[in-house]
Amino acid sequence: MFSRLLALPSLLLLIQTSLAQPAQTTTGDVPETCPVTNASDHPFIPPWPYPKVPDLGGSWFGTDRLWIALSIDGAWSGYRQKMQWWRQGYDYRTEPEPNLKVTGKRLDAPAPPLMAETSNVGGPIPSMMVGMNFSTPGCWEITGRYESDELTFVLWVAESTSERKRWTEGEWKDLLARAEGGDADAQSWLGAGYEQGWFGKADFQEAFKWLSKAAAQGDPDAQNGLGQMYGNGEGMRQDYVQAAHWYRKAAEHVPDLGGAGQGRNNLGLLYLEGLGVPKDYVQAYTWFSLTNSESNLSDAKDHMTPAQMFEAERMLEEWKSIHPEP
Repeated sequence: MFSRLLALPSLLLLIQTSLAQPAQTTTGDVPETCPVTNASDHPFIPPWPYPKVPDLGGSWFGTDRLWIALSIDGAWSGYRQKMQWWRQGYDYRTEPEPNLKVTGKRLDAPAPPLMAETSNVGGPIPSMMVGMNFSTPGCWEITGRYESDELTFVLWVAESTSERKRWTEGEWKDLLARAEGGDADAQSWLGAGYEQGWFGKADFQEAFKWLSKAAAQGDPDAQNGLGQMYGNGEGMRQDYVQAAHWYRKAAEHVPDLGGAGQGRNNLGLLYLEGLGVPKDYVQAYTWFSLTNSESNLSDAKDHMTPAQMFEAERMLEEWKSIHPEP
């Protein structure tokens, strides 16, 4: 649901500080035989109040009826990715299960079709999140359909070098053995791997199992990851109350080695929109301040009175006094 950036040995996956998430790019060149969609050839600026450019770079592509953020080179690294889709006027409150259908086919060779799951994303600017599982690397044509509107683009999907080196069969077996032995860090890695499809096809049931075990042992990366699974409705019914519960668990950890900061940011986003918790700009501002998330902090501040700002700063100092950095 939200962006994640973790430091080793934290989970490199348990991804999404901003709501916009353009595709990850590859380190190599896209083959000339793959006619990837170049968003700059089709300039598009979303209607107000949507931002003129994606928060995390790249370019907008589509129409005001349906649009996405594409990377500059039109490439993705890794078989499992998440992409947000926007539609003017989309409201997750009236449409909690988006009527967006995403399909995909490989253009350069036979391959099983794309497997896609759709959920929603709240926040100041609601969007529709699509988890996409590619069966093979190659040149893929993706089509999204929402009622009578349709958007098609072409991507180059490359195997992630880091994932390929990390997850040999022997390493996976070793990771599984350590996880079964109760190692929380290994359980977190294993849960992340299943959620992202690092061992083949994504398996949300296994991901939930291992992240739950690690989260119960207090691993902040797993707690944040578990919150994201609840928030995204991955393999389960979407539950923002549970998402808030696990984000808060992660947020309480000091020092912040990745999962804690992401839990704080994600909890702030829920307070900003009133998802699973009461809408509370003071709480949102406080949690965003602990993550140094400038754009989200600005969103909260725009809704606050001077008295609320004073209260948020007071709460921030109180939290820091109770949770001193080592």
